Amino acid sequence: MERAVNNSKVGKPKLERIGLLKAVLQGYRIKLDEELHPFGITTAQLKMLWMVEANPLASGAGVARLCSVTPQTGQATLAAMEANGWIRRRASEKSERVLVSELTASGRKVLARGKKMAEGLERRMWKGVGEKELAVLDDVLGIAVGKLER
Repeated sequence: MERAVNNSKVGKPKLERIGLLKAVLQGYRIKLDEELHPFGITTAQLKMLWMVEANPLASGAGVARLCSVTPQTGQATLAAMEANGWIRRRASEKSERVLVSELTASGRKVLARGKKMAEGLERRMWKGVGEKELAVLDDVLGIAVGKLER
């Protein structure tokens, strides 16, 4: 499997591979949404809380970009999270027209619980797959992402 990372020749593209990647992402999201539902949070909101924590000075549009959603969807999600008391928004020091978000104590608790659930699901999903195999997978996916970002 390690040869795939170092191999400079690419064989015939396999659409099934993209289908498998999509199935993993969709299956993970569906399962995580099911597990998060009793706590009143969605996978999309969890990701957005995670990005707010990691990028405290990012604008709403910036957080939306990091979450791969439109600015409108990002704004709606941030507004809902603010109404839930998970984030606090304020004008940026650079521009009063730009709002930046920060987690509240409640938001930190929701994020911590959500992270724990997401990490547990990921452990269950990869159970039986060795660390070396996962490291190769990480490398291969990183290469693919890098090529798509060029």
